[in-house]
Amino acid sequence: MHFARRYFLFSIVLAFGLVGCEGGSEPTEAQMKDAMLNAMNHPPGETVSDPVTITFFKKEACDKPTPQGYKCTFEVKVASRNIGASMYNNIPFAQFYKDKDSGKWTMRPPF
Repeated sequence: MHFARRYFLFSIVLAFGLVGCEGGSEPTEAQMKDAMLNAMNHPPGETVSDPVTITFFKKEACDKPTPQGYKCTFEVKVASRNIGASMYNNIPFAQFYKDKDSGKWTMRPPF
């Protein structure tokens, strides 16, 4: 009886541990949208004077992961007074990876 109880408790701990693991999973639609919004409004080495907003975002699919992350396709519509932001309306995919320092999903644009 004591032997069975020990394995029962071990299986509960293991189940909770596996539920908390997110290591090999692809980004969700919300994580992709947040990563894209962050990439558009905080490009490295530049200041954005007119913020970009996402008016529509729909995740389509992600390929198997590579060392650079997940190549995911999506539909997106952005709005901004900055005319350059409209180029994001023509992007059908991007690479998404989890930043090792912050633990957040980050987007690497395809250009």
